[in-house]
Amino acid sequence: MNKQYIINFLNKNDLSDISEIQYKVDTIALKFKYYYDEVEMEAATCFADEEGDFNGDKEEWYEEYFLPYLSDIAADNVEDIMEECAEQMGIEYEFIGCDISQDAFEFNEFAVVFYDEDANIDTDDILLELDI
Repeated sequence: MNKQYIINFLNKNDLSDISEIQYKVDTIALKFKYYYDEVEMEAATCFADEEGDFNGDKEEWYEEYFLPYLSDIAADNVEDIMEECAEQMGIEYEFIGCDISQDAFEFNEFAVVFYDEDANIDTDDILLELDI
């Protein structure tokens, strides 16, 4: 596996603040941030406005509509990026996103572990062991 290729690939796909996490031998574990663009923020706001009532309950508007919409956008886009990277390199991956809050919703933080297809890795616990 080529760690620098993976990092460059993630950078080219607008993922930011990429740093390595120490994990098991024969894996590449990284954490990074997905920053929302203006269009994504507007779409989340429109969705939350249509589905919720900002004036009635600000907390519910954020927690039930706005933040989940943003999380879904980030997860879908990151999944596409990870899948393309893994396919190009012939490797496997697992990733997880952190929860976002109404105090810091400009980005979503993720962790990913890349590993060889024939590696003896327990994918159910792989990301639970990471310190993110």
